[in-house]
Amino acid sequence: MIRINLLPGEERKHRGGPSVSFKTGDWMLPIGILAAAVVIMGGTWLSQRTRASQLERSIADVDAQARALAPQIERVNRLAQERAELDLRLGIINKLERGRTQTVRLMDDLARSLPDHVWLTSATQDAANNLTLEGTAMSNLVVSDLMTHLDRSPMFADVELEYAERTSIGDKGAVKFRLRCRVTPDEPAQ
Repeated sequence: MIRINLLPGEERKHRGGPSVSFKTGDWMLPIGILAAAVVIMGGTWLSQRTRASQLERSIADVDAQARALAPQIERVNRLAQERAELDLRLGIINKLERGRTQTVRLMDDLARSLPDHVWLTSATQDAANNLTLEGTAMSNLVVSDLMTHLDRSPMFADVELEYAERTSIGDKGAVKFRLRCRVTPDEPAQ
C-alpha cells in the first residue's frame, strides 16, 4: 500500500513520517517504453508508406501496359465480332444447302409413295416441317394405300387423315382427302 503524507513539510519533519522522492532511474522505464512505442509506430508507418508507393508504381505500370495493348484488344474484339457474323452467315448457308437437297428428296419420296389413281391438288410444308397433302382418289382404299406408303417411307412420320369425303369426277365416284404428316430431318451425307 502506498502512503502519502499530505501534511506541510515542517510538520512532516516533526512527525518523522516517510517522504516520497523520485530518483532518476525511476523515470527511465516509462521513457524507454514510450520511446520503443514511437520507434515501432514510426517503423510501421515507414513500411506502409514504402509498400503504398510500390503499389502505386505497379498500378501505373499496369495502366501503361493496358494503354499500350488497347489497339490490339480493340482489334481482337472486332475480329471476334466479324467471326460471329461469319459463323451466322455460314449457318444460314448450311441450312439452305440442307433444305435444298431435302426438298428434292421429299418430292422424290412423295412421288414414289403415290399409288395409282391418286391425284394431289396441293402439298404444303410449314416451318415446323409439317406437310399437308390434299387431293382426290378413286376410293378410300387408295387413300389408305397412300397413308401406308407414306408411313413406311423414312422421310415421313406421324401420318394422319384429317378428312375424306365423297365427291364425283364427271360420272365417276371419288374421294376428296386431306392428310397431314411430319417430314423427318434430312440425315447428313456420309
